[in-house]
Amino acid sequence: MTDQCNKESLVTVVVPVFNRSKLILSSLESVRHQLFRPLEIIVVDDGSTDDTVKVVQKWIEQFNIPGRFSTKCITQKKNQGANAARNRGIEEATGEFVAFLDSDDLWMPQKLKKQIPALKLNPSIGGIYCGLRHFDINTQKRAEVGPKNYPEGYLLRQLLIQDITEPTSCWVVRKECFKKTGLFDITLPARQDWDMWIRLATHFHIGSIPEILVEQGGHTGERVRSDPQREIDAHQTIFEKYAYLRTKFAPSVSLAARAAMYRRRGRVYFHRGISKKSALKLQCLAIIIWPFAFDSYAALAGMFLPKNFRQNMHVAWNRIFGKTRFSIKAH
Repeated sequence: MTDQCNKESLVTVVVPVFNRSKLILSSLESVRHQLFRPLEIIVVDDGSTDDTVKVVQKWIEQFNIPGRFSTKCITQKKNQGANAARNRGIEEATGEFVAFLDSDDLWMPQKLKKQIPALKLNPSIGGIYCGLRHFDINTQKRAEVGPKNYPEGYLLRQLLIQDITEPTSCWVVRKECFKKTGLFDITLPARQDWDMWIRLATHFHIGSIPEILVEQGGHTGERVRSDPQREIDAHQTIFEKYAYLRTKFAPSVSLAARAAMYRRRGRVYFHRGISKKSALKLQCLAIIIWPFAFDSYAALAGMFLPKNFRQNMHVAWNRIFGKTRFSIKAH
């Protein structure tokens, strides 16, 4: 392989981290075991107060291979949030492609080897994502993942209704695309990833690898999704932020988007124990506004089922209907 090919194929892996000294090495090791080279890893420490930086630096000293597998750790003195750290990583990236990995998630060895050729094959694709499954870091138990669709192509219409892709650790984006999309919106309280994919879909097609290539770690530490109010506020803000884009489509898109917002809010209210009464009202409102989304009926029915039965039913149902419009998006 020529030096020029190596330069064109370089992938920058951006890893934001904050007080994760006990988890970060597993994530970095999942990058080291990638079957794809060359790689540049940029760890952005977002003001950690534990020994995260020391742990990362020791790992770098052991495995750094300039030009083939290079790693550097950038420190931010003040904690600014994961997306500010991702933005710093994007700015520092020298690769043609930028991949993201949270410090408590893991990549399968073949992830980049499958995603990068697909990106290089189709210049119209601005970013590509893959499948994900959840696992408990303490018990190492993996969640079952049934059949599901991985939409690709022109996804703006669908993304304006709800996020139909996967979290940030599943994505690789052409670095040049950020010139048009801008960086992650750090003013949002949550769901900065969904916001980014909307902007990406405004200018480019989206690709997908319909395989489980990422494992998202569950633990007792904080993740953005652990704060229900931030999620609710973010969904509302994104709904309002892209109202102008929805006007370019049929009125049904705006109706479906509003229904999806109420449906998600209802699920948060119910599953986080905030207010079952409000959750019921929101789920009914979602159906009234847009009665053509099967998932709204599933969300409403789920409120009246025991937790274990509901979860088992969710898995069993999606084994059969996971790739159809009758799939259940979340229990």
